Amino acid sequence: MNYEVKEENVVIQSEVKLAGTVTIPSGDAVYPAILILPGSGNSDRHGNGGGLNMNIYKELAHFLTRLGFVTIRFDKRGTHQSEGDEYTRGMWDLVDDAAACLRFLKKHEHVDKTKTIILGHSEGAQIAPAVYLKERVAGMMLLCGGAMGLKEMLVWQRRQAYDALNQLGGFKGWLIKALKVTEKAEKSATKFEEKFMRSTKPTIRVAGKKFPAKWMREFYQYDVCNDLQQVSCPVLVIAGTKDCQVPLAASEQIAPIVAGEAELHVIENMTHILKCWSGVMDASNPIKIYRQMQNEPLAQELTNCLAGWLEQHFFSNAEKRNNLLERKENMMRGEDCLEAR
Repeated sequence: MNYEVKEENVVIQSEVKLAGTVTIPSGDAVYPAILILPGSGNSDRHGNGGGLNMNIYKELAHFLTRLGFVTIRFDKRGTHQSEGDEYTRGMWDLVDDAAACLRFLKKHEHVDKTKTIILGHSEGAQIAPAVYLKERVAGMMLLCGGAMGLKEMLVWQRRQAYDALNQLGGFKGWLIKALKVTEKAEKSATKFEEKFMRSTKPTIRVAGKKFPAKWMREFYQYDVCNDLQQVSCPVLVIAGTKDCQVPLAASEQIAPIVAGEAELHVIENMTHILKCWSGVMDASNPIKIYRQMQNEPLAQELTNCLAGWLEQHFFSNAEKRNNLLERKENMMRGEDCLEAR
């Protein structure tokens, strides 16, 4: 099927009021539903912010709804149209807010509450197992996440950046080595970690700026692997070969850990923002590359994987046959189609 998309703005009651958008397939039926959990930072519910207008969550929502799924995406606590304080919220506040959104979704008149799914990207993939233990779902899709704690992941990210800087040639490369830039950066990072781990307050000051210490402490203390071991629903894991923010090895460890059925797909050239880049990734400055990709579509293989897995687990045999016939008709008309899985 290829449904038209209807959107409605909603307010979800968690500890604070969260502003969100629900997308609904055209028609008056009851559909499976997907909660979209975004990555870290304060981008809005569409995936835009910090000077990057990616629209990745809006694109995902519309793609999934055209397949026949209700979706919900929302502004994080303390950002955009949601209430709360972005600096004092912690990781567990994000988990509670996501669970509240799931409960809201299950009560929606167009949602089959027995077929709800979490789609987590980056930070959203890391907290998805904790959300699952608070509010059970029938499936989980983890994009660019890993069976690795935040501290270890940040160490890996810094090493990628240091390696990229140390490989620079010319005067700039010589200067970085002569001034011992990477060694000093690592010492600063270590001091910073010690500072927020010693603190007991929700926020600290770093170079005169407020920093969400509670969020960082809770993520450092969270054992995602322990929660992954308790996930018994079907799990889809998708990683990209050009993700310089989450190590591929961490994504590869999810499927062996979870209690239920799981599968991994590694997409060639896909970056952390779910779009493909054919050039060399600069781990020391990925934002520069992301800006060049703003108008690029989501990776085609990503959407193929999502469609195939969802069809396998959440469509009836009759729906699968209808979808296959429609794809064949599209092929005959020369239109783009999703790969049958």
